[in-house]
Amino acid sequence: PRATRREQKGLAPRRFARRTRRTRARSMAAATFSATLATAPRDVAVRASSARAVVLARASRRHHRASRGVVVVAPSSRSTASARPTAVAAAAPAGDALPPTAVFDTVVAAAEKKAAQDPATTLLLGFSAGALIGMGALLMSCVGGASPALAASNPGLCNFLKGAVGLPAGLTLVILTGAELFTGNVMTMTSGVLAGKVDAASLARNWTLSYVGNFVGSVALAFLAFWACTAAAPAAKAAVIGIATMKATLPFAVSFFKGVLCNWLVCLAVWGTMASTSTAGKILAIFWPITAFVALGFEHSIANMFLIPHGMLCGADVTIAQMMMNNIVPVTLGNVFAAAVFVAGLHWRAYSYGGNVAAAAARVVAAAPEPAAR
Repeated sequence: PRATRREQKGLAPRRFARRTRRTRARSMAAATFSATLATAPRDVAVRASSARAVVLARASRRHHRASRGVVVVAPSSRSTASARPTAVAAAAPAGDALPPTAVFDTVVAAAEKKAAQDPATTLLLGFSAGALIGMGALLMSCVGGASPALAASNPGLCNFLKGAVGLPAGLTLVILTGAELFTGNVMTMTSGVLAGKVDAASLARNWTLSYVGNFVGSVALAFLAFWACTAAAPAAKAAVIGIATMKATLPFAVSFFKGVLCNWLVCLAVWGTMASTSTAGKILAIFWPITAFVALGFEHSIANMFLIPHGMLCGADVTIAQMMMNNIVPVTLGNVFAAAVFVAGLHWRAYSYGGNVAAAAARVVAAAPEPAAR
């Protein structure tokens, strides 16, 4: 009996130490799990909550065995899949597209990056964007535009061909090379300003540099295309001249509203590229909106900076004043209005306005003086 009491006295501290280790292990596992749960998506969090007890218990047992020097063998792939559904759910991709709220946050982050970009880089990338959009416009003119027989027999199909072949390729190259396209930058920078992440000076600088770069790049490509005799065939030359003449003789109001409808679709195409997480998804997001705006006859200011000068070089009876006042100026205004109101403003109001109001209210409450104690 005396030996038994001595053994019991020696075992009591050991039991207390084991209980302490188990309690500490459970606390560590709970803290880690709570931190992971706070950053997980809502659907993952809901599924994780249902398995919380199981995960904590297994984590505690593994920690306890490790503290005793017991080697824990990793479970098989089948048991891992069934025992840890939360880890699998968190690691698996949610899909090929971000949710709209996350897309707006991505747009705002892109605005912050553009605001911090070197002005010379913005100007050079603007030149690249103007030239690439001009490439797509040239392709449209020489394929869909240079198909008079198809236009006479099936005008709807011809319009679809002009939309599908040309400008989608140009915008794809712009997105994949990171070029600075003015019409997309209006949406991006306006979103940053509305979200309070970018100031008005950065917005004005980005708009000016990208617009000038786009104009220079488009006109430079028009000269290159003319010197390369890309529209030497009679059908192509007639198409190029006809497109330039038509665009330069539109009424001011018509050009404005065509510009509004055009850039609404163009900015949604850019939005889609930011939503997609794959190159194939970005290309598909570009294809349908750009095809739609060309097939419907809407007006894009940067594309017109190539199409009208190229037509003038090929013999279109158009003056610079007609080009500017009947097309470039009103179309640019319409493009800006659509990007700022129908895309940036609309999605800011839908996905970010409430958070900004709540943050402003919190700042007001924090700044308010506390009432004097009686």
